[in-house]
Amino acid sequence: MDAAGQEQLDWEWEQVLRESLDAVRPMIDIVRFVDNDDWGTARESCMHDLGWPDVRATADGGLESGGIQNSQAGAHALAMYTCNAKYPMDPKYNVPLTDERLGELFDYFTDELQPCLAAEGYDTPEAPSRETFIDTYAETGGWNLYEGVAGNGQSEWNAINKKCPQLPVDFNE
Repeated sequence: MDAAGQEQLDWEWEQVLRESLDAVRPMIDIVRFVDNDDWGTARESCMHDLGWPDVRATADGGLESGGIQNSQAGAHALAMYTCNAKYPMDPKYNVPLTDERLGELFDYFTDELQPCLAAEGYDTPEAPSRETFIDTYAETGGWNLYEGVAGNGQSEWNAINKKCPQLPVDFNE
């Protein structure tokens, strides 16, 4: 696993410890690396195998869990950590984007994503300049067009991600 993947796992372990202070970090073997297309479904299947049948993959590759009781929060966090460790994102996705690729992403954001979100009634933050977007992407993500979408619930989030994808099709290939 690369350094970025290990940092992500360390962050996820901190989430487990927030729910269960006495948790002991397990040693977990990687089953396989996943890509954007199967990240959500691989982890969904893993969660089912670990006894969490209500976990579902979302359109953006995330997971949603229905009805987790407070008493189950620690066990649920540990299961999520376990599945993320077994099925990490392929390290090829952690390679920094070139200025050329960032320019392509900026073009998608301005030419397709922002108009799509606006057509669906969402306000989006004003676009930075192309140069600012490229120069600040590594530190800030460049420009978060979804910031007005986040507070509207998981089902709306899933629907808008399907209609107005956050990244261009095949961007990470």
